[in-house]
Amino acid sequence: MSVHMRNLGLPVLLAACVAVGVTGCAGPTGGTPGPILPSATGATVMPSAGPTDATTSPSTPTPTSTTATGCAPNGASIPAGADTATIEDVDGDGKPDVEYYSESPTFEYGIQTASGATISLADDLAGPGRHGGWSALLENETVITVLDDGRTATLHAFVDCGFVTTKGVDGNPYRFLLNGFGETGTGVECSDGNGGRQLIGVLAARDSSGNYGIVNTVVTVSGDGLLATNGTSSTVATGLPESDPQVVAAMGSSCGDIPKVQTSGM
Repeated sequence: MSVHMRNLGLPVLLAACVAVGVTGCAGPTGGTPGPILPSATGATVMPSAGPTDATTSPSTPTPTSTTATGCAPNGASIPAGADTATIEDVDGDGKPDVEYYSESPTFEYGIQTASGATISLADDLAGPGRHGGWSALLENETVITVLDDGRTATLHAFVDCGFVTTKGVDGNPYRFLLNGFGETGTGVECSDGNGGRQLIGVLAARDSSGNYGIVNTVVTVSGDGLLATNGTSSTVATGLPESDPQVVAAMGSSCGDIPKVQTSGM
């Protein structure tokens, strides 16, 4: 099995906000902390900046070799005490890998491949309390990583055995708002709408009766992981009570059965 250069993308809801009574959608441009939702007409794809935008922790060497045997070992290890979970193969060698979230000496998310490479991503969130993250392979074979602090989620991609920060068409980092901390979105999820995993920006909007409607927007991430564009938005539910599982899920960051690793929240 050849190694795939994968990226992760998340949908953003813009015109869809109007449909469910929410204002202030930011669109797929990113820029400010909070959820970003795709417009009904889609976004114009801008040229990507190229792989030189890749960002990794300065303390962890990034392997440059990607073959059918996976990422080249780099001698780095998972920090002691980190929260860990087994995830699907993200470096193309057909073997499960491990994700982790560490809070000592600093907050960082990372992946350790079965081949022996450990690659870290500095936490870029400012919220207090628990931070979490997950990585997943999308249907276009892009591996995305989403970090969140319960209020904002940032989008990244795992490409050529290193992390890159994904940007919107305006050149700013692509972000999602969570849990009502803003008016343009409430969560980010994954779906299997086309028979494969897609990144979805979610907006759960309260109507005049006190119930909720949910609008999903597909977010596409470019093959090099550097650009996210908004796709189709659609209303997937209406008239749901606040306690409905769909509404609860629409208020955070998750990706189906993909495990999420977190800090202690202390």
